[in-house]
Amino acid sequence: MITAVAVTTAVGLAVSGAAKPGGGIDFFQSGHWVFNSVLGTVFHIDGASRNIDAQLGLAADPGSRVVQGETGGYVVGGNRIIEFGKSDLAVGKVTAPAARERPVALEVAGGPYLVYRQAGQIVRLGDEHTSIAAGGSLGEPVTTSAGSVWVHHQGTNSICELARDADRLDCPANAPSGHTGGLTTVADRPVFIDTSTDTVHPIEEDGLGEGTALGVDAPPNARFASTDVGGRIAVLDGAGKRMHLVDTTPAKASPVTVNLPDGDYADVASSGQTVVLLDRAKNHVLTYDRDGKPRQNTPLPPGEPRLSKGEDSRVYVDSADGGHVLVVDNDGAVHPVQVTGSEHPAPSAPPPAGPPPAAGPPPAAPPAQEQQQQAPPPAQTKPPPPPPQPKPSTPAPKPASPPGAPPGVKATAGNAAITVNWGAASPNGGAVSNYHIAWTSSAGSGEKTVGGGVRSTTLSGLTNGSTYVVTVTAENSAGRGPGAGSAGVTPKSPRTITVSRGEEESYGDGCSVPDCAKMHVVATGFDPNTEYDFNPFSTAENYSNPGSGQTTDSDGSVTFEAFHFGQVGESVWVIADGVESNHFTWPPG
Repeated sequence: MITAVAVTTAVGLAVSGAAKPGGGIDFFQSGHWVFNSVLGTVFHIDGASRNIDAQLGLAADPGSRVVQGETGGYVVGGNRIIEFGKSDLAVGKVTAPAARERPVALEVAGGPYLVYRQAGQIVRLGDEHTSIAAGGSLGEPVTTSAGSVWVHHQGTNSICELARDADRLDCPANAPSGHTGGLTTVADRPVFIDTSTDTVHPIEEDGLGEGTALGVDAPPNARFASTDVGGRIAVLDGAGKRMHLVDTTPAKASPVTVNLPDGDYADVASSGQTVVLLDRAKNHVLTYDRDGKPRQNTPLPPGEPRLSKGEDSRVYVDSADGGHVLVVDNDGAVHPVQVTGSEHPAPSAPPPAGPPPAAGPPPAAPPAQEQQQQAPPPAQTKPPPPPPQPKPSTPAPKPASPPGAPPGVKATAGNAAITVNWGAASPNGGAVSNYHIAWTSSAGSGEKTVGGGVRSTTLSGLTNGSTYVVTVTAENSAGRGPGAGSAGVTPKSPRTITVSRGEEESYGDGCSVPDCAKMHVVATGFDPNTEYDFNPFSTAENYSNPGSGQTTDSDGSVTFEAFHFGQVGESVWVIADGVESNHFTWPPG
């Protein structure tokens, strides 16, 4: 059992202008930590500036990777997990890994998490690590900005959620038995891609939603970026050396297929508006925009690189020894960072006091006469005042990075309108100045901008009957962050029923013209091409009528005449599917 870690160096450079009590360093939830196994040092890279702003020397397993949570970092190796504080760069406890395999590391609100796919274990790292057993091998996990982890159980085909702070899995859906596929998120909501039927399904509270055709042939071993690329799903066919970009919004643009250069493609990620691919054969990182146009092709040193997505939505690619990192921004720009840090010496303790003089015979006292004749000591002069000490410099504030995704985006449909609500996005070092609310549907698309203090808005002038997907994006001085989307909602006209007097007509012995006539009924806003039961009521004593079944047209409307009535001065009304009409006072003929 490992009980101690040798700390060789601890140097912390300011990464924000605000210090915690006691002189600790305040870290934003952004950037990337990497372990340089040659130097034996953990480094923090600021994602926005690409500067190294903190480092900590420690002895960790070669090839370890580092993940960060809100207050701590975790150096995850094959034999041990070493915890350190982000505010004080102090090494904490050391624990054994849950399984002997390289886990998938996830940096997300409430985490970080380690997913041991083969062992079927999910570990939430923190003050006390929490291990959740999934009961079998798992597919690639995905996360949402709310802090949920979603996994696909490959043995049972169950699709399960580990909610933030939960200690057990909830499995609301199952893929069809024998089908293959995987998970991704679209507009911050999980979906399942069925590669047996080449369809994509939203995951709903009571199972898989209705499938939408991908429009491409996805092989059983296809890999998917864990988040969408500007509204498109990135499907990597490594064996076929091609990538598909599939639009699943209501606009449903045609899929884009990219034929890749010869190579070994196994990893794919999204930085928001850009696809990031890792070619292990050449150790190159390739980036493409959402339309499949190539952006950059950047080499890495030899070895087995690692690709990961940070909580700041950037993609980071570490070289095998941690000496080089590629930072991929939301717009696809690739920035190489040489991970060497600063050559600061370790702080040393004050020197100890010198040893006392060695014991020996006391010096002989001078003769009394000599003592009396001894000259007085020379007058002492005051030493010059020390030069003024320079005032300690205030660390430069950390450059802002784009805000996080707004949490809790909810869209509520109305009459030709949608009301959108959302929570405050993480500012990431720069106050949120604007929120951009974009909507797409088969009837068109658009965007609206509101101030940084606004949490709700109404989109008007929309088309009833068309399904809209709404995406909210925050902006600060560093630019726009990743968007978070709503479920699809469909504005409708309000359901109304109006009753008036119709055509005069006698009916039986008790209802004669001119007072007897049919009720004229107009219903609007109902589901199209659907049959409803319309039932009449009246204040007249002993009135009863079995009602009539009527089918709406393609606009959800129906107009008909039925229900003879002739009792002047009494009120009549009609109810269908819980909607009650106006109360109409019957006039004389």
